[in-house]
Amino acid sequence: MRLGRQITGVVALVSYLLMGAMVYITVLPGADWHWPPDFHLLGYDAQSIAPFTEAISEQARTTYSVILSRIDRIFIVTLALWMALYGWRGSWVRYFVAGLAALYAAIDLSENVAIYRFMFIDVMEPAIIGVAHHLTMAKFASLYLCVLVLIVHLRRTA
Repeated sequence: MRLGRQITGVVALVSYLLMGAMVYITVLPGADWHWPPDFHLLGYDAQSIAPFTEAISEQARTTYSVILSRIDRIFIVTLALWMALYGWRGSWVRYFVAGLAALYAAIDLSENVAIYRFMFIDVMEPAIIGVAHHLTMAKFASLYLCVLVLIVHLRRTA
């Protein structure tokens, strides 16, 4: 169990750092330093993300596509697995932590699909932006809830 936590933690951390480097080295400068949609904590609409989508260069667009379709998937799955493994101790709350981690992963992966779709397939489709907007807010809410429950659970089992 401990080795599993260590491996998933390291993979999540490395993928997070790799994504961060790619965003700061390529995506942000290639989009005139406008933030990508999935960084908007309180969600967004077509108007608020238009500066990003209009300014993004082809190289930054390609990098952002790789982040959404590959690296972020690795991060999401390993982070959720790490949270579930880390909370897998003690009482019945471990099932709740694992369920919240799985919920976070499902929402975040769905958000990536929606963002990828309006960025690269159905460009700036309002209905898809609306779905992505709600998924972004739900992603942050589910992640924070999972972390909060995990902390409380770990404090009780310590």
